[in-house]
Amino acid sequence: MEKRLKRKIDIAILPCVILMYIMNYLDRNNIAAAKLGSLVKDLHLTSTQYSTCVSILFVGYISMQIPSNLILEKVGRPGLYLPSAMAIWGILSTLTCVVHSYTGLLVVRLLIGFAEAAFYPGVMFYLSCWYTRFEIAKRSAIFVVGSWLSGAFSGLIAYGVLEYLNGVHGLADWRWLFLIEGVITIGIAFISMIILPNLPATTRWLSKEERLLAVVRMIEDVGQRDDDSAPNSELETAEVLPQSKFRSALVGFTMAVRDPKVLNFLQMMFCFAGTAGINTVFPTIVNSLGFDRPKTLLLTAPPWLLVAVTSVINSFHSDKTGERYWHMMWGPCLSLVGFVIGISTTKTAPRYVAMMLLLQIYNSWALGFAWLSNSVPRPPIKRAAAVATVNIGGNIPNIFVPYLFYTGSSPHFYVGFTVCIIFAFLGMTGATTLRWQLKRLNKKLESGQTVDGLDGTTGFRFLH
Repeated sequence: MEKRLKRKIDIAILPCVILMYIMNYLDRNNIAAAKLGSLVKDLHLTSTQYSTCVSILFVGYISMQIPSNLILEKVGRPGLYLPSAMAIWGILSTLTCVVHSYTGLLVVRLLIGFAEAAFYPGVMFYLSCWYTRFEIAKRSAIFVVGSWLSGAFSGLIAYGVLEYLNGVHGLADWRWLFLIEGVITIGIAFISMIILPNLPATTRWLSKEERLLAVVRMIEDVGQRDDDSAPNSELETAEVLPQSKFRSALVGFTMAVRDPKVLNFLQMMFCFAGTAGINTVFPTIVNSLGFDRPKTLLLTAPPWLLVAVTSVINSFHSDKTGERYWHMMWGPCLSLVGFVIGISTTKTAPRYVAMMLLLQIYNSWALGFAWLSNSVPRPPIKRAAAVATVNIGGNIPNIFVPYLFYTGSSPHFYVGFTVCIIFAFLGMTGATTLRWQLKRLNKKLESGQTVDGLDGTTGFRFLH
């Protein structure tokens, strides 16, 4: 019965969120492909102005992460909330095709960031409400494949649009790019509103027995129900937090930022994101090979397809073995090799091998958030705040990374690649610290102590 339930959940949730994530990344990063068209020329953008238009999206994205996830937890209808946010950013992305100035592009990009803020942390919280700690990593990896596939599709779609639609009906190539991808986003958003379920206890198309099973198996996973009213030592101490504040969003945020585990995850993911920030400039990096625009756009696809495959294999194996740390480490190591090659040579073949390796940092991305959800299992208001807080840290580097790959820095990108190398080392150091911390907490649970309101006698242990 549980296998049938999981199959139903997988079929209902995963295809939708993958498609949504593909469009999320396309609408966020299509400006990089548009740069290879006539965007910069038509809007008379300087190098700094273009970088600001790339970065400003993440200002809006970061500022709305925590409020959005706390609202989602309160509303309790992710099946409606997430597609609604998608429809909004799809409309805004479509409107990008009518901007005629630097200011107009800047404003639209900022608003897209506000709307997109709901999506990634919202889906990670959403998955953690349906899947146990031994199931979530592989589902998270399958979900995040949408991001890597969008990187591949972005180049292929951009190739078709920029090569064949320039000037059609009087529209420049980059305007067609924003228009087509924005309209597709809106369509997928409305379809997702119909298909996506909400939460285990409230999904009507599940039978009563299936709803009960969906709730009970999440209780069994950590020894208490997935509810803000569930017992928790951080909540139960009256002199610290009154019972009336069980469901306070502010309390959930406070609990998250006071948890040393969450702060360690924040440091680790911030540093890995500093390395992974190359996604915002990846077409520019590939363009340094010296090929013409069509070949450059096509060559951006294989590195994304490779990381789509390796990240799924990595996360599936992590769930199968129940191990997190070593599965987090090998991706950054491969990226380090790629950065060193990129700095060291201008030969085409080794540089393209380097580009295939650069994106391997993303093997640690979905797995890192799955690890976080496992490590902050209860109460859900705290988990929602923790995911949003860490995702903020994971997107701050996207604000400054584009400026490191300035005009004239090609082909070696000394400044950009060196900063990415430093961040990768710091991220691996953070992962090592986190592993030590979780092992120490497991020893407390094994000795019968309570950790974060979790009773060791239930058999719960932190994965590390």
